[in-house]
Amino acid sequence: MKKRNMTRIIMFVVVILLAVVGLSYAYFTANITGTESTTTLTVTGGTMTIAYSGGSTITVSNIFPKPEAATTKSFTVTGTSTTAIAMKYKCSLVVTGNTFSSNALQYKMTSTNTGANGTPIPAITTAQNLATGTSTLLLGNGQFAGPTGGAKVHTYVLSIYFPSTASNQNADQNKSFTAYIKTEAVQ
Repeated sequence: MKKRNMTRIIMFVVVILLAVVGLSYAYFTANITGTESTTTLTVTGGTMTIAYSGGSTITVSNIFPKPEAATTKSFTVTGTSTTAIAMKYKCSLVVTGNTFSSNALQYKMTSTNTGANGTPIPAITTAQNLATGTSTLLLGNGQFAGPTGGAKVHTYVLSIYFPSTASNQNADQNKSFTAYIKTEAVQ
């Protein structure tokens, strides 16, 4: 009787261990470095990590018109997958407040396939206007091709400009701009 109970206990432990090991292979995580939480990104087929230089938030104030960028935000998306499933994602610029005149600010974005895998979000080389108030602007879609053969990186630099125009821009003194970059999985 004791032998039979011991056999059942051992079988139960083995079944539990197999279930846990099986679940660990089927469970994939999403990590975000910065101010966003992991609930903003759902990924199947691998691990995707987003790192923002100084967090995902962008704040601009006390700037003046000039040809150079008023501020830049660098961020990387890193994908690791051992499956054949493509890891797709999208990035958006979420403007939470813009008191500058409509179209006074503009943005561009560079894009580099640092890890030589998949397709990064295409670069935005033509200046795009930013409207007053709040908005969500799709920067684009990217993806990693699986299996990645290790961690692969897509690198981006978003630049915000306050270009000089031929007209008086004094109305935009003491104005502010706040936004953040949101990265989400795409099915």
